[in-house]
Amino acid sequence: MRTIRRISRALNRGKWEALVKLVRRYAAEKDAHLLAFGQDTYFAVCESDRLRRDDPLREGYNSLNGLQGRMWKLALKDAHETVSKKWSALACELRPRIAQRSDWSQLQKRYAYWLLKSPQRLAQLMASKAPLLTHFEISFTERKKVQSYLRRVIRLNRGRSPRVRSARSAAFDANMYEVFEEEGAQYIKVMSLHPRERVVIPLTGNTSISGNIRLVLDWEGQRVEIHYTSEVKAIPSLTGEPCGLDAGVSEVFTDEGGNRYGEGFGEVLSEASERLTVVGRKRNRLHQIAKKAEEQGDKAKAKRIRKFNLGWKKLRATRRKVRCELERQINAAMNEVLRQRQPSVIATERLDIRGKAKSKRLSRTVSLWTRHILKERVDFKASAGGSRREQVNPAYSSQTCPACWYVHKDNRRGDAFQCLNCGHADFSDRVAATNLKARLSDPEIRLWTPKEGVGAILHMRFKACLESWGDPATVSG
Repeated sequence: MRTIRRISRALNRGKWEALVKLVRRYAAEKDAHLLAFGQDTYFAVCESDRLRRDDPLREGYNSLNGLQGRMWKLALKDAHETVSKKWSALACELRPRIAQRSDWSQLQKRYAYWLLKSPQRLAQLMASKAPLLTHFEISFTERKKVQSYLRRVIRLNRGRSPRVRSARSAAFDANMYEVFEEEGAQYIKVMSLHPRERVVIPLTGNTSISGNIRLVLDWEGQRVEIHYTSEVKAIPSLTGEPCGLDAGVSEVFTDEGGNRYGEGFGEVLSEASERLTVVGRKRNRLHQIAKKAEEQGDKAKAKRIRKFNLGWKKLRATRRKVRCELERQINAAMNEVLRQRQPSVIATERLDIRGKAKSKRLSRTVSLWTRHILKERVDFKASAGGSRREQVNPAYSSQTCPACWYVHKDNRRGDAFQCLNCGHADFSDRVAATNLKARLSDPEIRLWTPKEGVGAILHMRFKACLESWGDPATVSG
């Protein structure tokens, strides 16, 4: 499945205000239900949104925000799904940690995975006593150890409870809108706040729209976006040799053959980073001037600066253009990989994780990169192109010699790699891609193997390599 975005034409003032009012009331309704589902004790007994919906219906409930019946029910369902997704995302973060627990028995790990399987079980674990287990036996001591660990980790990682921070969108099911054509143009009529009245929205383009949709406000263009899902047509799987890709900054990717994809990526990234940095510094100075004026009692000056010099419209437009260009570069690079290599499997590191950079300038560039966008694009393009993407452990991938397994940070000097042990020389990105590809089938170095564990494995392999060569040299820690 993929999400398709349809953009409307500019709306007149009456339609725009009607949709803004509708979205704001939908957001208020959803937020009220989020507050209820945000209580662990309450959410633990709500396996679906129907429990909170059916009881008020019997009592003749009417939305306090003036929504029609079908819409407040959808806002309720939306809130329940939001809280469920937050618990599910937290469970995804916890599963690798459980796999790494070497001090736990298999029963303890099985019990932990059973708790993580359901959002309601996790909510009950945090609210009161843990849910009862009936299909296998585990001792009280082992069970308490698992429960205490999960409670502690969840408290540290769950963050704030979901709330509606800004009113931007509303959901509609198939009975709440109607699509029609008139004089070659496509329109969609969506439910309004008043019975038997709908708002007609003119759309750009012409494609089939079905199923549940989401209406998103575009405040800058005074128009809306219609988001809906569509199935991606299945295509034959590629059968080429697996490919290792190392994500870079000067280019999008480098493979194990030394081929570079998306070489104009670095220029766009650096230019955009520098431009936004200059703008940020100027805005910071203006913030300080406005703050100083306010402290001196000149509130009118502070208000003028914030109104006319510290707006967000142009800045958001600039960021949106940069994001679109980066997405275009990543898409083009992935298309080139699929066309040239036809890989059955693509091996990459975890693209949504970013470590510390060596300089402030590089750190700014990488932060602008928004690696989660890179991850999303690679996942989609690989699956849509007939390839399978596998994440592998990236630890020491650019510092490990692929010839003798020697690991040292000085093996890599910028873009150049030269092994301090055997002298093997190559591009550092190509070395990293080679090591990433090798870890696809490595039985010891798995995705969640700790970095220290990877270092120990590589150290032992280097020693074995020296012994096979008959080299009496010793290896330092």
